[in-house]
Amino acid sequence: MATDEPSIRYLENEIKKTGKPLEIRISSILDRRWQHVTNQDTFYDRETRKLREIDVCASDGPTRLQNLELEASLIVECKRSEAFSWVFFTRPFNFEIEQIAGHYIDEVQMATKNTERMEIMQTILGKTQLHYQNTGKIAVTFDAFKTGDARKSQFRENQNEIHEAREQLKSYIDYAIEQDVKDRIPLIPYTIEMYFPCIVFRGSMYEATVENDDVKLRNARHLILSTLYKSSYSIYERNLLIDVVSEEYFNDYQELIRKDIENMKQAIEANSEAISGRITEIVTLLESATKAR
Repeated sequence: MATDEPSIRYLENEIKKTGKPLEIRISSILDRRWQHVTNQDTFYDRETRKLREIDVCASDGPTRLQNLELEASLIVECKRSEAFSWVFFTRPFNFEIEQIAGHYIDEVQMATKNTERMEIMQTILGKTQLHYQNTGKIAVTFDAFKTGDARKSQFRENQNEIHEAREQLKSYIDYAIEQDVKDRIPLIPYTIEMYFPCIVFRGSMYEATVENDDVKLRNARHLILSTLYKSSYSIYERNLLIDVVSEEYFNDYQELIRKDIENMKQAIEANSEAISGRITEIVTLLESATKAR
């Protein structure tokens, strides 16, 4: 037994250097409030043409609201670094509904394979208060800077980690939505799937603001990173807003997402008559078009 102990201690220390403990801690936080929490969900990445895994997926629903079903998912990538700090460069920001066009898919988009048809979601989101609206700045680019003892070989790897996490989230959502648009027949209840992408970081994170040649840094626990992605089912690029949060802030952050989901439900209930009438009209038209083919 004594000969095994050094080996066990070595393995424990090596595990601590990975992102796995962070992933398990995040999962445990989500277990308290979310219906379904999954680790290492597999998806197909079109860019690399390989199967990959997303760290954590938490979902609620589907929740039936009149003749509509809402399913919302929080998609999380976990990263850590002791030797490198993450710096995000921000610019002024005014939220518009189109800036989260890549976050969702609904029944009409699935059936028509046209993600630019947003009439139902525009009605709902136009009545919904989301946490994205509460920020006056948005991160548009980023970098990693050495702040501790790191080998040169680690530098490029850590610089790429932010990019890698961002691309992983984009690829996962792209794949999930692509599966829904295949051979879809319009149905009631009308389905809406909403995704909230997030990177959780254990380490030092800063917001950088630039004015002329001056750069000012402040410690950050929550930033929103803007990005675009091109899907296989649309000729247009779609906007995506990715939350980047510190490990310490994650519990408060996931409560923001739960509030967003509740606000969506309330908007649907408060405007149910208008939304239900439009859904019935659209589904009837799509059913007629399907039968005519």
